[in-house]
Amino acid sequence: MVYLSPIRFSFAGRFQADVSTVNNDVRHYDNEAFRPNFQDLSTRDNPNGWWNPTGSGAFRFVGCHVTGASYLDGTTVRDDRALDGATITGAADRSAGKLVDIDPQWQLASAPWGLAVRLLLGDTEILRGEFKSHPFRDLWFSRNVDQSADGAASSTFQSVLENVQIAPPDGIGSMALAQLGKSVAATGRLSIRLTTFGYDGQATSPSFTLGTMIGTIGPCLPGEPESFVLGRRFAPAAGFTSYGAGITYFSGRVDRESHALLLDLSNALQLTDSAGTPNDIGRLRAGILTDDAIAENTPVTATNFIDLGEIDYRAPQWLADTGGVVALSLTDAQYEAANAHPLALTYDAPFNPGETGEADGRGVVAIRETTGGLLAGAEPAVVRIDAGATADVTFYAARYGRPLSTDVNLRQVGRVPGQGAGTTNPQVDDIPIPDIGVPTEALTFPATVSTSATGTAITLQGTDPGNPRQYLDGQLYLIDYRLPGQGNQARQPFDFVVVHVRDAYAVPQNPAWADIAPTMTQYGNLYPIMSRAYIDLGDEAAVAANRDIVALAFSAPMTDPNHMPVTRDLSQPKRQAILAWLASVTPPARDDPDAPVSGHRPAVRQSGRPDYESPSDSKTVFANRFLRAGRRTPADSGSEVT
Repeated sequence: MVYLSPIRFSFAGRFQADVSTVNNDVRHYDNEAFRPNFQDLSTRDNPNGWWNPTGSGAFRFVGCHVTGASYLDGTTVRDDRALDGATITGAADRSAGKLVDIDPQWQLASAPWGLAVRLLLGDTEILRGEFKSHPFRDLWFSRNVDQSADGAASSTFQSVLENVQIAPPDGIGSMALAQLGKSVAATGRLSIRLTTFGYDGQATSPSFTLGTMIGTIGPCLPGEPESFVLGRRFAPAAGFTSYGAGITYFSGRVDRESHALLLDLSNALQLTDSAGTPNDIGRLRAGILTDDAIAENTPVTATNFIDLGEIDYRAPQWLADTGGVVALSLTDAQYEAANAHPLALTYDAPFNPGETGEADGRGVVAIRETTGGLLAGAEPAVVRIDAGATADVTFYAARYGRPLSTDVNLRQVGRVPGQGAGTTNPQVDDIPIPDIGVPTEALTFPATVSTSATGTAITLQGTDPGNPRQYLDGQLYLIDYRLPGQGNQARQPFDFVVVHVRDAYAVPQNPAWADIAPTMTQYGNLYPIMSRAYIDLGDEAAVAANRDIVALAFSAPMTDPNHMPVTRDLSQPKRQAILAWLASVTPPARDDPDAPVSGHRPAVRQSGRPDYESPSDSKTVFANRFLRAGRRTPADSGSEVT
């Protein structure tokens, strides 16, 4: 069972994603061509280091509080009295989590690392867990109809909270926590989904690097995927959004125990502002199509549509109060029909308004479940492999929400050119942009996998790609997966398994600075918040003077928020070489150990207007380049080309 459960609680507030933007242009990784101004804020005339070069990478909760709860019997309350005033926050005993892209040439799968989730009543911690790193899914760029590019974007992070500690329910009096406690007792885990939208990337704004977050926490049982719902998958007929209604991909499930239909609309419906005000498309209803041939934007009738109820998405604060989750009770007959037929949402389109109009005036299909109710999923969606090493990925299939034993076809996408660059910039336009996906033989895996009820794992084998990208380590590969006959539209356009296979590297017996300097210089270039304020990682003397703290960061596990590098792109042999060099040097003596260490670069210049438009929309810029390479139109157009 996942967060999409009769047992759950919701929360809402804001989040901060203080991402660094120096590495949003892949050409900034070229040490030979790197310029100091690439660490500066963008201006009208020069993109420099884009819109937030000194970002710390921090990802944290800001002002999030519990907004509602739901119980096993299907009842809900806006405020669980025992949780009234409860807040959701991060760790109090360490730094904030970090939001990380796997690579500058794939910026569509950002993931939190080292993120703690705590539920507090006043100053008392009543629940704590560690967010297991999984990247966001279902990213789209037209959620806010009054914004564009990154400001209009939205996505979901689904994962599990591990090592959950929860206070005894008798001492709190919360029915929701008491029921969730049974899952914690059995597995030590809970399921969580975060939805983020309304991000502010304008450096002159008082809410710079902040956005809106809504979340849901529910039970977690073995056999379920951690990062997606193995249930009912809704997909628009073309592009990113359905025609007219503007609804994007989302998931649902039919709960056997409670006979309830649960739909997650937290990331599905368009909005008119960053606070979550819905774009009014009229009356919205959920139901069952008795004919799988009924298509999007066609009228429904009393004979081909079983109405299950209205979705009150226009109620004040509906999105925040519910976490975007809809629960509709089913009769026994409806439950049986829902397990055998596709689900759909209908709305009162202009040509079929309410009680009068074509057919029975019952509205038209706003969006529906995939053809045949088919779903294919993979986990993890992001994989890092050292040369010569392996990693496992588990594949799942479902039909009308029930696990399906079938073959999943797998293939490499192959060569993809031009990824990871911004707009025209004379300072870097002559630097070659590496192709990704080649050589294909550096990543091998089976061509098919037969799924089981709990998913089936395959092994990815990585071998030395031979440094095809030259100024970047390793190579990036995209794995396409789908069921036989399943078309593109049944899958969200960014649904790939993304694999970084790192270059082979032999650790020198006694590493010298020259052996690690290219790696350390690159990190010094890409982390202005460190190199310009504290330690320039490209400066041998500065690194030696701070040997112990640098060694601590480079030896920290990947799950630690202070792990170095932030991008987590360093192979284990290269890490060993860096740590061996650090262990071999003697820090210079200092008269005042607490004095600032020399070797940092000049402070970042903040002159000029930070409104260079294109680089401020980094995800949108990247997505549009990828979609164009894949013969799709830009991310906010909602359509494909043939």
